[in-house]
Amino acid sequence: MLFSLSVNTSFEDCENKPLYVLIAIGVLGLSSCTSQKIVATNRGEWTMKLLILDNDRYQVEMLTNWLKTLGYEVHRAYTGERAKIEWEEKQPDLVILDPTLKDVDAMAMCRDMQNKHDALVLVTTDGKDVQEEIECLESGADDYLRKPFFPAQLLARIHALIRRGRSTLEQRPFSVITVGPICVDSLHNQVSINGKTTSLTPTESKLLHLLAINANNVCTASQIVSYVWGYGNDGDTCLIKAHVRHLRQKVEPDPNKPFYILTIPGVGYTLVHQAVEEDQKKEVLHTLRVVSG
Repeated sequence: MLFSLSVNTSFEDCENKPLYVLIAIGVLGLSSCTSQKIVATNRGEWTMKLLILDNDRYQVEMLTNWLKTLGYEVHRAYTGERAKIEWEEKQPDLVILDPTLKDVDAMAMCRDMQNKHDALVLVTTDGKDVQEEIECLESGADDYLRKPFFPAQLLARIHALIRRGRSTLEQRPFSVITVGPICVDSLHNQVSINGKTTSLTPTESKLLHLLAINANNVCTASQIVSYVWGYGNDGDTCLIKAHVRHLRQKVEPDPNKPFYILTIPGVGYTLVHQAVEEDQKKEVLHTLRVVSG
């Protein structure tokens, strides 16, 4: 059952109610004082352009009205075909996507559209399968949120992605970095090794870019999670290992005996300028230091 909010409902109350109870009339019924307070929090800050893709028209309208109240520019689509048009025309900073779009493979569409306009992707779904979450993240999603969720949860994800988006914009003039025979193009999600170019997922690209700008230094698991996913904790080491494994398959001559992307046991990972043979690794690892910050 859905409940509308009274006109006097505060924004703080909204944050702590499940999203499904915040129907459009309730969100629009917030007092003018509260609305002004919400918009004021975004003044002077970079405003994110959002695109919401979901079959559920009711939820899309509800989210659109609510997020506009917070000062975001919001666009929407209910089908994969319309999503492609909106993505290319509006060039969003963040796409909020339910992967169960009926007329298209949503994650495949994301990978295709990110080659035309690289946007951050937040997946929201009713799915409870952990494997589905892993597959979405490994297919290029930047974050994952299960339905039903609280508005405060969604806002926290958006804020984290805003920080990452700002960082990405600042890095774009220096998006091509060369480390030995490896050339990383984080703007176009590509890596070239000795002239051979391979495509990367957005997540792989961010991870390799982080290792490249800190070449010959060690990036810890918490630093990787903070940079790639925007979280301030130690993160899921299994997820990091999965992405490192995929990167090695694209970068290393022999992924099972890596020469460039090295594991520092109990600490993190490093990208080295020169290929390191097995018998040299122990000596090289002693010379590396952890990235500060």
